[in-house]
Amino acid sequence: MIEQFDIRESADIEPEDSYLAMQLGRYHFSFCIYDPIAQQLLQLKRYHFDFLNTDILDQIMVANPSLEGSFDKIMTALDFGISALLPQALSTGDSTPLMYLEQADPQDHVIREYLDDQKITHLYTVPFNILNWMVQHFPSSGFLHAYSVRIKNIKNAGAPGIISIDVQSEAFSCIVVKESTLQLARTYTYGSPEDMVFYLLKIAASFGLSQETVQLEISGLIDADSKLYKAVYDYFLNVTFKQVQWIDRISGLPAHYFTSLNELTICELLQEA
Repeated sequence: MIEQFDIRESADIEPEDSYLAMQLGRYHFSFCIYDPIAQQLLQLKRYHFDFLNTDILDQIMVANPSLEGSFDKIMTALDFGISALLPQALSTGDSTPLMYLEQADPQDHVIREYLDDQKITHLYTVPFNILNWMVQHFPSSGFLHAYSVRIKNIKNAGAPGIISIDVQSEAFSCIVVKESTLQLARTYTYGSPEDMVFYLLKIAASFGLSQETVQLEISGLIDADSKLYKAVYDYFLNVTFKQVQWIDRISGLPAHYFTSLNELTICELLQEA
């Protein structure tokens, strides 16, 4: 297990006045503590590992006693890759077998979410032992798929369309919206900048999105002077980093590194929890 980031405000954190947002997937776990009144980041950590299991989660809890606080609100984004998007009109019955056709583990728990603004049902799986551990340790948490959080936070997706990507160490997730309608939510693995460019060009062509006009929003672990960014910029004209909407006085890092956690803290579903 590798600790990639460890950021903390020097002052004491009052959990009862703060939000806790967590994001976990097969190869990463990150969390932040956020002051919703001051709109300020108080603490953030990110871990990377070979494969998530409950022993790793136990180690993270021991290393971070602040996670045991009684927070005002808690939200967890589940970033697991087996998922399917269905029109709500076609998802009235038992859609669980569809997940097994997508090669999901039959022992995994199937979760169903409704994206009413898109008239879409989002089905995804989570390993049962991981979900059970999270519910036991954070019983007051709300749970969403990471895709759902990002879809809720896409703005101004008019005619030219938006391709929103969140870059991790060996994979990137991609949300595509065209004419305000969701087209795609999927995660791709990559080994080189050329891999990512290939996927993005294929996605743009598949949905009739022009490389000159489509808005390509980038967040995650990517720098403006990296080969990866330069390779993408060579093929798309309208490229921007998606910034955070919190005050960060403590990290000194590019704001777009942590957009996904920030979006979770301000997600409208968290405010309703």
